[in-house]
Amino acid sequence: MKTIFGFIVAAAFLAGCAAPRTAMRPPAENVIDLTQKEEGEEYELIVMDPGFETWFLTTWNPAKDRSVNYYSHWNNIYVSAWNYKASQPHTSQFFDTMINYEPTIDYGMELERKLYYYFRYVDTKKRVPILDTRPPGAI
Repeated sequence: MKTIFGFIVAAAFLAGCAAPRTAMRPPAENVIDLTQKEEGEEYELIVMDPGFETWFLTTWNPAKDRSVNYYSHWNNIYVSAWNYKASQPHTSQFFDTMINYEPTIDYGMELERKLYYYFRYVDTKKRVPILDTRPPGAI
């Protein structure tokens, strides 16, 4: 997975199953990309933060894994809070882009888990609060 030095903010782009892919130009240092692979219905999450992948691999534990519904539920809450902060004029530059996340799309367990853990990474490692409360049993 490619990495770019710097801080991550979320920029996301999704294409409908039948719609052609179009690219948004996120800020050079700040990218989370939810992209549809080729013409299939499989999605890929690309996080451009040099520290995230290592943190994820050392933090995620299969014994403490949750259901895809759990991750999807919390991702929807995190995305809503993130997008709200991104829409406010005087919010931290960390939230300078919106995330286009559709809760009705089945992104699959791996992507939902990794996106959830990215939000937890921002909260715990980067110490940038997204929500006022933590998910139960969160890291």
